[in-house]
Amino acid sequence: VTIDKKIEDNPSYASYPDPAAYRGNNPLTEMTYSEGLYMGYRGYDKKHAKPLYPFGYGLSYTTFSYSDLKLSTNVLTPGSTIDVKFTVTNTVDKAGFEVAQLYVQPVKPAVDRPEKELKGFTKVYLQPGESKTVSVPIDSRSLAYYVDKTASWDVDAGKFKILVGADSENLTLNRTLITLYPEKLTTRDSNPPPL
Repeated sequence: VTIDKKIEDNPSYASYPDPAAYRGNNPLTEMTYSEGLYMGYRGYDKKHAKPLYPFGYGLSYTTFSYSDLKLSTNVLTPGSTIDVKFTVTNTVDKAGFEVAQLYVQPVKPAVDRPEKELKGFTKVYLQPGESKTVSVPIDSRSLAYYVDKTASWDVDAGKFKILVGADSENLTLNRTLITLYPEKLTTRDSNPPPL
């Protein structure tokens, strides 16, 4: 959940009519939401509005630092998976859990896309002063966007930033990933059934 500083920053704000018109015997019976992909943290990014509490904020009562971001390779080829590894350190005198988040940010996207998209996360428990290296896998589906006309998930050739941190605003680590070839994933390919 993202909490805004002021109601006008909320991505859904434009969808809400003036409540004064709907009092008494004139209730509001229909609502149209028009933010599309830009709900939650994505909408705040699009409006360049800094929220009071960003998505993922406050999931722990301790403080953590992030370091040593590494990709198993910086080139993603069709059908491959990349391990994104980084170190999380508990920097205070209380043990606690941290939920580390991984976002993908297309660099110069060919279509209208959110500034960044959450593509993975991991929860780690750390004692005071303890560090652990954790891994979050990403694949072609992590870079794809849905194309309604072809009912497919498309990956464009190009650069993507891999962003890691504690919440949607505090992404302290980043690396660049490259895709050399465009790729089209069918809906089945992008959501394989469990084995």
